[in-house]
Amino acid sequence: MTKFKEPFFRVKLSDQLIESMTLAALEAYVLGDQRNKKNKEKIETLGYIWGFRRIEGETVNLYLDRMSLSLSARRTNGSVTPHEHAAELKHNLIERWSPHLLLLGDFHTHPFDDLTEVKSNSGWDFSQADLDYLDGDEFLWEKSDQTPVNLVMTVCRLGRVRETFSAEMCDQNLWQFDAGEFRFWLNVNVGFVNRDGDRRQTFKDKSGVFLDLNTRFYNMPGDRIASHILRDA
Repeated sequence: MTKFKEPFFRVKLSDQLIESMTLAALEAYVLGDQRNKKNKEKIETLGYIWGFRRIEGETVNLYLDRMSLSLSARRTNGSVTPHEHAAELKHNLIERWSPHLLLLGDFHTHPFDDLTEVKSNSGWDFSQADLDYLDGDEFLWEKSDQTPVNLVMTVCRLGRVRETFSAEMCDQNLWQFDAGEFRFWLNVNVGFVNRDGDRRQTFKDKSGVFLDLNTRFYNMPGDRIASHILRDA
């Protein structure tokens, strides 16, 4: 009897998508939610991602091309809750303008004060709430053709900025890179349906996915992006 093999996922991001996610994460971290002037704390944010899918043998290639930030999401320091109709509304337009694209997934951020806090909380990982939400996101499962992708971008502020030449692969699904005085981690989780018809996730299984990230992330020693902004906040 031939042994059943779960699919292997290779996830690649466009440079434009990486830039858009990092910009969104940075703004939410540094400036918070300015709709409430009394609340200047760093917040989570969320966006939806479109791209392409191609199957080659047992490998499912997922190319994530572009993102739209969700302005209607309820954002706090510890959570972000999308509006129930946001994904559908945005996808209805993309279907008309770019019908060749699939709604493949979403991304959200995990903001932390410093590196110590990230490490002590394994802040680069998906939370149980993240995993539960993906399981129940029926619209995303349907539109992604049963392969929904979830990305989490973790960000913290560094005390000392050292020279780095590229992104660093921490695991096959996890990378980190520096920009100015900020460190970012990017983690990927892909949902799929197994042969028994059960929904599974690569993060839960700890296997089955490779995040293919462009590593052009040179960072100069002592570089700062937001020092005067943070002083004035």
